[in-house]
Order: sequence, then structure tokens, then C-alpha cells
Amino acid sequence: MVAAALLYLMTHYARTGCPRLALCVARHMQCLATHPDAEPVLRDICAALHGAWSSAAIPDAPPSSFH
Repeated sequence: MVAAALLYLMTHYARTGCPRLALCVARHMQCLATHPDAEPVLRDICAALHGAWSSAAIPDAPPSSFH
């Protein structure tokens, strides 16, 4: 369920660029990165992307690559 919410938030962020949504994405990524029941590959991906999303949550931050 958390992964579905994460995809929803990421989709809305792509439409709006809202830093508050980026913060929500970062928090969901952190949750999944440490969740014991999440698949290891999902934990690794979320851990790797958490920093980029945290940076996007800072208003007027320079754009960072999500690739």
C-alpha cells in the first residue's frame, strides 16, 4: 500500500513540482527503505533516491536528476 501511495505522490509531483509533495515522496521513500517486509530491491532503490527527493523538497533548490 505504501508503494501505491508513493507512485500516486510522484505522479502529482510531476504535474505540480510542489516541494511539499516532494517531501511526502521523500518520507515515503524513507519508510520503504527501512520497511522489513519490503522487497530488498525496493528498499535499495528507495534508499538511493531518498536524497534526491529530499533535495527537491527544499524550495528554490536547484533541480536534481532522478535518473
